Amino acid sequence: MRDKFIAILMACSFLFSGCIGADEESSLIEISVDMEGASGIVHFVKDANNGTSIEGMQVSFDFTGTESSGGALTEFWLEPGDGTERISTNAADSKTLSRDYVSYGIFQSRAGANDSGGNSASEELTISFNGAFHLNQTSPTGVDEPADLHIDSMNINSIQSPVKLEISSTITNVENALDFPPPDDVEITWQLFDPTGELIATHTQVIGEGQSYTWTHNEENPMIGGWELIIGDAVDNENVNQETTVLVLF
Repeated sequence: MRDKFIAILMACSFLFSGCIGADEESSLIEISVDMEGASGIVHFVKDANNGTSIEGMQVSFDFTGTESSGGALTEFWLEPGDGTERISTNAADSKTLSRDYVSYGIFQSRAGANDSGGNSASEELTISFNGAFHLNQTSPTGVDEPADLHIDSMNINSIQSPVKLEISSTITNVENALDFPPPDDVEITWQLFDPTGELIATHTQVIGEGQSYTWTHNEENPMIGGWELIIGDAVDNENVNQETTVLVLF
């Protein structure tokens, strides 16, 4: 009976030692990735017709500290997490990968390495970008009607929702260069609509000749989707300038 017990114990020991060996094989590559530019702001510059130019953020992934005891490192790779395709580089050519992010949100990326022994290892990296939307109409003569600002939704691959939407919109009643038409006040109304089209906030302000006014508004935990800031001028023949920025924060 005692011999039978010892045999069972030896079999169990052999089984567990095999499991430990498998774990060691799977971690022959030690991943080390340093990131630069992994948090910041993606800027969306709008024109009066909602034309958009994007100032993205470049993130660099440095694999210099990555090592393998199972063979020579052959490839470094990255799944960006924003819905774009995986990118990679030959480990003999470069230890750095760079990726331009042109949408905003919080992304779960994955960086990995392969070696000549058929081993692979990777780790998850969280990358966060706020969104900033800008609409500027500034000139000596101004514009007859300020343009509206469309706030595009975050990237659908974001793993979290925004926590705040911050609006700062400055309207300046441009001084008339001529006596005709005579100087007049302007009446500006701001209206903020959520992605369902519901009016969330509004403000009306009378601005005197040559004067400016800044409307600010914060929206906590904003609904996911595209928002609209409508800016209306109720006075004809009186031009204005505007400088509007909306931040979507995580």
